[in-house]
Amino acid sequence: MTAEKIKINSLVPPTWNRLKVNDTTVELPIGTGSGLTDQGLDTGKAEPCDWKIETGCGTELSAFLEKNGTAPELVANDGDKLVSIKKTYTESAADILCFVAKEGQTVNILTDVTSDEKTEGTAVLQVLLKAEKGAKINLAQVVRPGKGLKVVNDIGSVAAEGAQINIVQVFSDGSDISAGCRTALEGEEAASENHIGLVRTNGQTLDMNYVMKHLAKCTRAEINVTGALSKKAQKTFRGTIDFVKGCTGSDGAESENMLLLDDTIVNKTVPLILCTEESVAGSHGATIGKPAEDILFYMMSRGITRERAIDILERASLEAAANKIENAEAREYVLGIIAGKYADE
Repeated sequence: MTAEKIKINSLVPPTWNRLKVNDTTVELPIGTGSGLTDQGLDTGKAEPCDWKIETGCGTELSAFLEKNGTAPELVANDGDKLVSIKKTYTESAADILCFVAKEGQTVNILTDVTSDEKTEGTAVLQVLLKAEKGAKINLAQVVRPGKGLKVVNDIGSVAAEGAQINIVQVFSDGSDISAGCRTALEGEEAASENHIGLVRTNGQTLDMNYVMKHLAKCTRAEINVTGALSKKAQKTFRGTIDFVKGCTGSDGAESENMLLLDDTIVNKTVPLILCTEESVAGSHGATIGKPAEDILFYMMSRGITRERAIDILERASLEAAANKIENAEAREYVLGIIAGKYADE
């Protein structure tokens, strides 16, 4: 199967490129079909012209999917009943899923991407969200592929007046994962939160680009990342808060809490605040470093091995994000996956 190299997760505007953080390149197979045809989803045709939403991974990925013949599918929802999409991939695939929360409605979504250890290929999942006036969308995602499956997980969302979009993601396992998320706060008092938990180890990579774009008055946004890196893992996080002229009274914040568990990892963090409006509040902060030795000593003095103590810290990083999931069914599902991952370690 032929493949095409494209750039994704581009930082806008680009910065000094000595650290190679302006973008990343992925190789995507051409001619792949849908990977979700066996999910029994209630879907309908989504007009592409109605879903030209900017995403975190960027325009090159969207153009590639269009050229590849990957058509957007509009997924139906039944009130606030959880829409569950759980997929174990067996080959390369690409999908675009669209969700709409009508005025005043709440929509809950769960996606779980995984594969067995024998599967090799690339899975692309693009999720597009529209929250109308006063609506709420809660999206929970678990990305935990086998070591042979590369994953590109991309999100684009739009929030109207008084709408709220909450996105919680847990990344673990696999080899190379690319993740993008871009939210446009188009209506007054729109709000959005991104909570990400990640564990990368044994040479695994995670490349991330998250953008909150404030376009209207009194909008609120938050990006929160917690994670742990070890054993030659690599992670790049780009987090952008963009205050556009006219968004007076808006508040945007991003924070990161990363545990570096040994000296073999590569961690890159690019916090960015863009501002063309004066009456706004923007902040970013990062706590990045090794776990305190006194904490490890205390745990070991209680009969916990150092390796087990590290597992506990990793698990806490994932659970810190998972506990932010609003829908109880989705939250218990994700916490169960995390508990299972560390049950025998």
